[in-house]
Amino acid sequence: MDKFRFGTTTTVLNFVLGLLTILEYGYTASVTNKDDIFSINITMPNFNTTQDDQYAFVQYELPDEELTIVGYSPLINMNAAHHMLTFACANPGSNKKIWATGQACNGNEQLIIHGWARNAPSMTLPDDVGFPVGRNTPYKYIIVNIHYLSTIVNDRSGNQLVMSRKPRKYQAGVMLAGTSQIYLKPKAHSIRTPFSCRYNGPSISIFAARVHAHQWARVNSLYRVRDGIITQIVKGDPQWPQSFYPLSSPVEIQNDDYLVGQCVYDNDNDNIVRVGPTHKDEMCNIYAMYSFEPTKTSTGKQKTGTSPIRSCWDNEFSSITNLIPPDSDVPPRKPSDIGGTSAGHQTHAEHAMNPLLDIGKQLSLSSVDDPAYEDYVDEVENMRHRNKDSDGFDFNKILSHLGLPEYEYVDAQNYDYLLPTHLTYGKEQTVKIHNAKIMSCEISCRIAMSTLYSCVDSWPDVKSLPGQLGEIGGLALNKANDELVVFHRGSRKWENKYFTGNYRFRNENYGPIDEDVLLHIDTRTGQTKFRWGAKMFYMPHGLTIDYAGNFWLTDIAMHQVFMFKPNDLTHPALTVGEIFQSGSGPTQLCRPADIAVMKNGDFFVADGYCNSRIIKFNRRGEYITEWGSSMTGVQDRDGFPFPNQWNIVHSIALNEDAQLLCGADRENYRIQCLNANTGEFQRQIRVETKDNIGPIYAIEFAPNTNGTVLFAVTGGTDTPVKKVYMIDARTGDILTSFDSNPHLIAPHDIAVSTNGREVYVGELASSPINALHKFELATRRDLPTQTFSKRIYLNDRNFRVSLIIMGFFAIPVLLAVIIGCFVRIRNLRKLRRLNLFLNDVKVSSTGSSSVLGDWMNRRKGFEKLDQCSDGENEPLDNEINDDLDINANDEINQQPTTSTSVNNNVAFKMGASL
Repeated sequence: MDKFRFGTTTTVLNFVLGLLTILEYGYTASVTNKDDIFSINITMPNFNTTQDDQYAFVQYELPDEELTIVGYSPLINMNAAHHMLTFACANPGSNKKIWATGQACNGNEQLIIHGWARNAPSMTLPDDVGFPVGRNTPYKYIIVNIHYLSTIVNDRSGNQLVMSRKPRKYQAGVMLAGTSQIYLKPKAHSIRTPFSCRYNGPSISIFAARVHAHQWARVNSLYRVRDGIITQIVKGDPQWPQSFYPLSSPVEIQNDDYLVGQCVYDNDNDNIVRVGPTHKDEMCNIYAMYSFEPTKTSTGKQKTGTSPIRSCWDNEFSSITNLIPPDSDVPPRKPSDIGGTSAGHQTHAEHAMNPLLDIGKQLSLSSVDDPAYEDYVDEVENMRHRNKDSDGFDFNKILSHLGLPEYEYVDAQNYDYLLPTHLTYGKEQTVKIHNAKIMSCEISCRIAMSTLYSCVDSWPDVKSLPGQLGEIGGLALNKANDELVVFHRGSRKWENKYFTGNYRFRNENYGPIDEDVLLHIDTRTGQTKFRWGAKMFYMPHGLTIDYAGNFWLTDIAMHQVFMFKPNDLTHPALTVGEIFQSGSGPTQLCRPADIAVMKNGDFFVADGYCNSRIIKFNRRGEYITEWGSSMTGVQDRDGFPFPNQWNIVHSIALNEDAQLLCGADRENYRIQCLNANTGEFQRQIRVETKDNIGPIYAIEFAPNTNGTVLFAVTGGTDTPVKKVYMIDARTGDILTSFDSNPHLIAPHDIAVSTNGREVYVGELASSPINALHKFELATRRDLPTQTFSKRIYLNDRNFRVSLIIMGFFAIPVLLAVIIGCFVRIRNLRKLRRLNLFLNDVKVSSTGSSSVLGDWMNRRKGFEKLDQCSDGENEPLDNEINDDLDINANDEINQQPTTSTSVNNNVAFKMGASL
């Protein structure tokens, strides 16, 4: 029974240890302890930069051990740094701990072991590959080199290296390929900068690659040429997160193979771009990580420190660059497409890297015991996980609604110029963020608070705007999304002096606006391309561009709607309403606010300031029907007016595919959606709670989306914070919202590009500086996220695995407990009977030398052990000392005569324990 108890105790301990191991697995290293894994953090100790584009180095002296680097976990963010390189060196570039000028290493014994940029994630090398460093290698130091964007204070950025004390079969190396022959002419596209070299050395196997360039680069590519046949090694987009991406299949490079590649650029600027180290210059780099089997010494140990190839630079064999395929200027769609299909035998091709691991499964090893540092590391980790923001928007859900693939916004574009001017993370750590296109300190950067959309502070080009850019009535994008048309009021403001009591404009005192009130602004550069509309309008308001490119305009002073064809902007092709005559009949309007046009040419007019209705006209401007009425003063159960009652129909938006026509019921603080064919009420949408909501000034459907994505903007002097809202109009769900910093002041209209990539807001502003705002959909990595701590992370998959393993432990333990209880009860009954029998036998016992006496005394010795372990009071306790003496004599008598007293004592103790 004691054996059973011992087995049960062992099983329970195993169960507890297993449970702890399972829980630990959820947030610690994904590499097993059999490799003696540990990590080192090489970080800047509260470093302060002194200028933009500053380089800084920090060194770490390795311990005197044979070590292998097997992984990396960057502790850095793209808001602070442009890129980071990690070197293994024989001698550091300075005898200082930190230095800002010079080089990373002194001497030729140096090796690039890692490169990072644009919030690239952690990485783990293949199981049998690593970088040997430390004892018996030339590399005694690790140097981290950071290229900062601009001013940063108290920086603790750096790199976490995952180390192993177990050597690897294959050594890793990094080859830097590229060229410094970069000269990008202004307004030039598809500029190619080729490079080539011939490889001389043992076979190597390229299993991962990283491309690096600046904002003008479109695609970097590298190929192998063998026997006149070219094979793609890597083709990557330098605007992705710049990590070492695994190739789908490693590519073998043999002696006398040629390596050839190129970088392709587009320069839309007005200036020449040359090679250089700053973000205003360009680079052409491809880092190819490879493995090779090192040679061995006479004693059979690996020779370390010699890499077969370290660089392939400039264009040594220009004739073979003609073999580069025509599609080399087309970037891959996603990181998994970075590699090509290699040909021929692949040396140790099993060195395929694991796909990019989920950060929650990456190594999460301890760092320095500094709470501020831990907070910073956690914040960096948070910025890598982009599931939901603190306000609860679901990024993947939004991309799905907008019809955008997820990979497109894992930094598929260059958004450096969208970054905020400051970011604070960690304790007392403030970062002044790089802003490549800041125009002047007078134009403050407005950043969407949720950062799902970021306001482009350098847009528009204020210098190209007219000085008399006035209150903006309407905005609209052309079909190509390359022009934003603005309908503004010039020097005129909407004031009571312009109107009589019956909405009549005082035309006899105030004529048309002298300035061009329609501007065509380049959506990319923000420069004004074209102006028109002088002396044609009196009080501009609504603007729509239809599928044919026609311009639809409303003038609330004239009480009319106009349609202009793009080839005749001086005479309207269609006019609805009577000039300066307000009314509510089928041919009269009263301060019409907006227009929505169907594909067949029929259109809707928001006749909302006076008449509280939406009118439908055919393509010839003939009245068809109208929907809506004024408020009756009776409220529905929700505290709002009844459906289809309006208090200023200020803006309308049409989605023909969904048969939805929605209107901004401005002063009722809601959006009402109707069936576009029948006018039947579908739903009302309130973007905030009743206590927090404000007037809804404008709405717009995002074209070409997978769902009915509706954008809305609130305004009015009584609304404390004006916001832009993204709404699923089919369900009424608010997908997300954002405003700017400083806040919007008086937003009046909104325009949305295809798939919701850009959002434009026009204000009733008194200055061109504050009149227009452009928001762009930010990259996924720039989005805020739910709080995440790598020290306590436990994902769903790990939890399910944990439950299964716990089940395997729990079932035998439960069975053992049940069996133990049964055996225990049965033995207790037998023990009672045995004690009664022994009492009877003891009376008639003749001595301890009999067989029965020996057996009985051994049993009593067992009872003593049983009492000590179970705490039960047995009937024979008062004779235990005598029994032990007798047992001791018996054991000694049974030993061979050659045994010593020490052996007898050992035998006695073993017998008593049994």
